[in-house]
Amino acid sequence: MTNSAENKVTVNIYGEEYPITGVSDPADISRIADYVDLRMKEIAKSSRVAARDKVAILAAMSIASEFYENNDSKDELQKQYSSKIDNLLSRLDSVL
Repeated sequence: MTNSAENKVTVNIYGEEYPITGVSDPADISRIADYVDLRMKEIAKSSRVAARDKVAILAAMSIASEFYENNDSKDELQKQYSSKIDNLLSRLDSVL
């Protein structure tokens, strides 16, 4: 079993500092925290919601929605490529 080294990074999200420990690269952890911070600020600016917890929930919902949309797009592309590969393989088989 391989043990991955844990990294500890302090990030700032929506005006609060959070110590985050993870196996990811510290730069990746910071980049993700910056994205969450940005989304929370965008939501707070574009809505009348002021409570931090509600802004966090709306940001989480928005980020989850983006994730599922991207995942659905990725799945559709995989299906298209798989179909094209199958078509090419069939054509190669018929030529050979």
